[in-house]
Amino acid sequence: MQNQNHHDIEKRMAIYQGKLENQALYAGQSFSERRQTVVLFLCDHDVYNLNRAYYKLIPQLEDYPEILIDNGETNVIVNLKGDANKQAALNQEMLTYFNNGTVTGKFSAALDQAVREVKNDAKKGENYMTIEEYAARQSAYARKEGREEGRKEGRAEERMETIKGLVKLNFTKEQIIDFLIQNFNLNQQEASQAYNQAMATA
Repeated sequence: MQNQNHHDIEKRMAIYQGKLENQALYAGQSFSERRQTVVLFLCDHDVYNLNRAYYKLIPQLEDYPEILIDNGETNVIVNLKGDANKQAALNQEMLTYFNNGTVTGKFSAALDQAVREVKNDAKKGENYMTIEEYAARQSAYARKEGREEGRKEGRAEERMETIKGLVKLNFTKEQIIDFLIQNFNLNQQEASQAYNQAMATA
């Protein structure tokens, strides 16, 4: 899930698609047998400010936008803040589920079951972002924030958003504190205080 707009979502999608390639086509298989790979980003902000429930990114032939390129990849950005009333009932059901976890039909029930299976399957869980990957990316964003703004307030806000993001990913308090110590140059007491402050405003 994308909680902040770092203006790099398309590049991140390309990276995640690259990670899926080994599972999409095995050695000895024909390219025509490539499995369709899907990257779905849930965003609580409107990436393109068009107030749509979702955006599907597709490759096109330059100068001929009517010609679509089927490379076996599907990239979808779900705008959790979009106007679901303008979309089909299925999209409304999807947005409701992603916003508050409420199951309102067969689609969201199947989606909820799939999410539970992935969370309970250690092997599938390997495809999720690891703590190290999340830490590295958030640390890079934090350093950029510090360079651009040069203010302690910016760093404090970044820490708070990072903590809340890690909580949503079901990281434990101990894991989050260790992350803060390693990536924000905090000591144990400062990291614990930052965690408690973030939880107080959650």
